[in-house]
Parts: sequence; C-alpha cells; structure tokens
Amino acid sequence: MIAEHPLATADPALARALSARVTSSVAAGTARTYSSGFNSLKRFAAPLGLPFLPTDKVTLGAWLHHEVSKSKPTKMASLKKYMSGVRWEHLVNGFGWAFAGDEWLELVKHSIRKDFPATPFLKVPMTEHLLRQLAECLPGWPVAARMAFDDHLWLCAASIGLFACLRGGEFAQRGGSSRPLLVGEDVILQERPTRGVVLRIRKPKTQPGLAYQITLANDCEVLPDYPLNPSALLRRYRQRAKRRGIEVLGQSAAFRRADGTTMTWQFLLDKAAKLSKAAGVSFVDLDEKQIPFRAASFRAGHVLSARMGRVPEAQIRATGRWASDGGPAPYSMTSEEAFASSSAAIVAAGASVQRSKVYRMGAFSSSLAVFQATEGWDRGRAMLTR
Repeated sequence: MIAEHPLATADPALARALSARVTSSVAAGTARTYSSGFNSLKRFAAPLGLPFLPTDKVTLGAWLHHEVSKSKPTKMASLKKYMSGVRWEHLVNGFGWAFAGDEWLELVKHSIRKDFPATPFLKVPMTEHLLRQLAECLPGWPVAARMAFDDHLWLCAASIGLFACLRGGEFAQRGGSSRPLLVGEDVILQERPTRGVVLRIRKPKTQPGLAYQITLANDCEVLPDYPLNPSALLRRYRQRAKRRGIEVLGQSAAFRRADGTTMTWQFLLDKAAKLSKAAGVSFVDLDEKQIPFRAASFRAGHVLSARMGRVPEAQIRATGRWASDGGPAPYSMTSEEAFASSSAAIVAAGASVQRSKVYRMGAFSSSLAVFQATEGWDRGRAMLTR
C-alpha cells in the first residue's frame, strides 16, 4: 500500500512540487533504474497486501529472497541497485529510510549469499593479441588508409579503449546513459613533450563531480610502424573525417561513423563479434557456454594484458584509476610515465602469446581469462628496447 505523503495533509501542492524538483535532479537513466527497483517491490508486495511505501524490513527481506529464488534469479549486484531504488522512492516521497545498516536485513543478505552464491559475470577481455587477431580480418589491414571508414573508426576506438583502460561508458554512448558524451575537445592529440593522446573524463564513475585526465603516451614510440598505435590511428581518423565533412572536434562527438551518427557501445560490440566469427575464434566458459563481448571488455583486456606483461598491481590500479586501496591516491598516481611503461609491457606480452581458436575462461576470471602464453617474454621485451 502507498501511504499519504507526509507533507500532503499540510500542503498537497508543496508536496508535489518538492517531489518533482528532487526527481528532476536525477539523470534519466538512473531514474529508470530506481523505478525498476521500486516497481519490483510493488509487484511482489501489493498482491500479498504487504506495505511497500513505506515498507518494513520483513517485507524487504521476503522480497529479496523472492527475487533470488525466481526461475531467472536477480543477481546480488542488481539487488543492490533495486534497494537503492526503493530507498530513493521513500526519500523522494518524504518518508525516512530506517534500514541503513539494519542487522536483521544484513542477516537476510548473508543467508542469500550463502544459499545463492553469485555466478561469475564473464566477458571477453579485449587483450592486445586478441585485438590484433581480430584486426587482421579487416580488409586493408594493416594500412589504416586502406580500411573502410567504419573499420578504421572501430580499430581506433578499440585501441584507445584497450591502452587507456577505459570503461565502455567513458568513450562510447548507450541509450539512456547518464554519462556525458565524449566530445572532440576531450580527446587531445599532443605533440610535446611526447606525441600521444590525452583523454579528459568529465564524469568518472567512482568519483562523481571530478574531472580527470588520462595521459596516454605514444604507446610504441620505439616501434613507429606498430599498427595499433592509438595516437597514429586517431590522427588518421580525424584526417579522414575532415575530408568527409564529419565534425569530430570541439563540442562534437569525438567518434562518428561514416553516416555521421555517434559511435555506440553496440557498434563496438557487434563489430567485435563479427570479426571474431570471421577469424574463427570463439570464447567459452568451463561448461562450454559462449561468453560475449561487453562494454568493459577493453578495460578487462588492459588488465589482463598488463598482468601478462608483469606490470605491478599498483601500476595497474594507477592506470586503471581504481580507488581500491581506500582513497583517491590511485587517481593522482596516474601519469604519462605509468601509461608509457604499461603500454610497452602490454605490446611485448601480446607479441609472445600463442594464439588460439577457442579461448576458455575460468569461473573467477572475468578479467583473468585462461590464455596460453608461449615462452617469449624476453624476446618480446627486446623488440621494444632495440
């Protein structure tokens, strides 16, 4: 049941105005997620005559168990978002939220985690050697000028996503996304002190309100003809876009397709899937079930490639902009030197990998896929230091 808004008896118009003002402060995508969570609780509680606005902890506990017990269970990560939606609905309607840290609900969550252990959320990591394996199926490879415009765009964005360890939402758009569009002025081609790419992320995921920069040095300066060099691919992409009359600078979208439309997640993932099919490559878990490319595949690929290249974990956290050690320190550690050395190690590791037609990923390896590497670390590193 829905109780009357606490302010409604005093001033109904004021209650509606305040709710509208608070609701409008949330991005459309976030609002939809919140609505999904609250509507789930409402669908469960209403037929049983249980309270849902305001609700109580017994109803919440029963609802949580119901969600994970369905034939298609809701994952714990999604339940956290659902709970955020229920909390939001209470607050925006003037009701307090009395369940933060509630010991009884914590016991309920503990029982759920014990009885319904989380299944791994696997994704294909777009490693350096895999990107090259797929790129070889692009007509015109490895000469960017001979590729179709959209193929060149895909390779450029994929390379930047891999080497800069980008989340999908940081460089490609999705319908309903609350993140700002990556525009041309946020992707800077620098010439000094070294040639490379500077990316400005205006709305980072882990530190809202903070804009920070990623300086990606000329990844393979010692290998000038390296075909996945992000700065070289970006420079050529902008030249081709200019000749076509496609604006990708200033406040315009940084990545546009041949028809002028903005590059999306779906474009990146569909192209990757198509190329993997052309290459005869498949990705399966230990039960032989297919694993898809996801928006975070490029970020996962950076982590895996860096670990294969024996990059220290602290440096991976720095280049990946994780706050996993309890504060903003990893963000401030990000530097051109860190990216330059990580990139060199990533390329060296990729050069030493024995390719496969079937890549299998273990139960806890969403970003640690079980790839088989040959004994070629030293040889790969020597290529970069000649």
